[in-house]
Amino acid sequence: MYSFPTVCSLEYRDAELSEAHPAYTHLLEMACRAHSEGRNPNALTEQDIQRSRLYCYAYRRQAIGVFHATRVLLEAEVEPSAACKPHRLRARELLSDLANLSVELIPTDFRALLGTLYRYEISIHRCIQALREDAACGGGSAVQAAAERFEQVINSVRGSCGIELSRDDECPEQASFVVPNLGITIIPLVYGDHHSWNLAWLNPEQSDVPFHQHAHGVEIHLGYGPMQGHMVLGGARGLTKEGYALPIPPNTRHGYVNDSNMAHNLPFIFGSQRRSGWGIFFDVDPQPIDLSNLDAVEPYGPRMNHAVPIEQRIAAFARLPMPTRRCILPSSLTDRDGTGGIELHLIRAPEKRSIRICPERFLACSVVQGAGELRMLGETVNIEHHHHFAVPAGIEAEFIQRGPTPLVLMDADLRPSRSKRIGAHL
Repeated sequence: MYSFPTVCSLEYRDAELSEAHPAYTHLLEMACRAHSEGRNPNALTEQDIQRSRLYCYAYRRQAIGVFHATRVLLEAEVEPSAACKPHRLRARELLSDLANLSVELIPTDFRALLGTLYRYEISIHRCIQALREDAACGGGSAVQAAAERFEQVINSVRGSCGIELSRDDECPEQASFVVPNLGITIIPLVYGDHHSWNLAWLNPEQSDVPFHQHAHGVEIHLGYGPMQGHMVLGGARGLTKEGYALPIPPNTRHGYVNDSNMAHNLPFIFGSQRRSGWGIFFDVDPQPIDLSNLDAVEPYGPRMNHAVPIEQRIAAFARLPMPTRRCILPSSLTDRDGTGGIELHLIRAPEKRSIRICPERFLACSVVQGAGELRMLGETVNIEHHHHFAVPAGIEAEFIQRGPTPLVLMDADLRPSRSKRIGAHL
């Protein structure tokens, strides 16, 4: 008979899951029951599987969030005492294992719960215990604070209905990543299997994005006003005084030079069929060059790979009276040599007229104007400007405006690669 893990004991559930959402507790109980019966999935419903996928994507965001950040903090601490050392080592190993889970595709069947989500929960529980033991035996105030922040982030996922919301206007403590060679602080917002939506939290004194390129990844940089600066792509620079969306193919220099005293944090989407959603952080090649050596060009022409004035597009969508979803940047602008291409859409959800989408592939979504409701899997959450969230493939999402301000959303889809090369002139 299969040995039922102690992680699923009633004592564990009472101690750590007292504030968990009923849906999360239900899923864990179903997983424990199935494993106790030889991993029998017969009692699982389609709703259980789909909600498990939502929670899995919420935890995936923490690969470059609290899983990475907590491990880095522990490694930076002074050598622990002999009593603390095994707990410190155990916590670091578990945090690495949790981050490594992000390279696996999230299943669309019962394995999403009995495999992926179950493994996340068991490893998280054991990591919390190791961090607590480290702090209790004299690990120090920094370890204690790290343990508490780790639990806060984890409990925000456990406490959600599966629809986890993140924001692009804040920099949460112990949930970010510093890109090697660039020194930019990255905050993960939404993570799929092969693409992600992130925020570059820039230096407020300068707010530049150092020039760099990716060998196997594609990007879209998003700038929002008030602003004035130079978009850089390849050998060209385009001065813009308004929000922009810049599509960036692989092996193409890109960045941003702030030409004002206005702070400019930069949301961006990274994707690659040849990397996982977090691949940007290990596929960075600095490409320094003096701005004066780049050709000054129109910001929204072919030399800028047909970048668009994004705030103008959002304003135009806000005036539409009917529910609609339209592509504003096709995948062909970034798709090269097997990377796939990011396709960017805007969605208008008018008041009293909802719009439904059921994507073929994972979507990373952002609320770019207004407020309203998001409905998935029988759950409803309030959404507003600056919120980001995931819509997994095959799960229907419904949006409706609430309040006087038009509700406009943006979504990013990484489409499979095309064989034809486009835009080799960049």
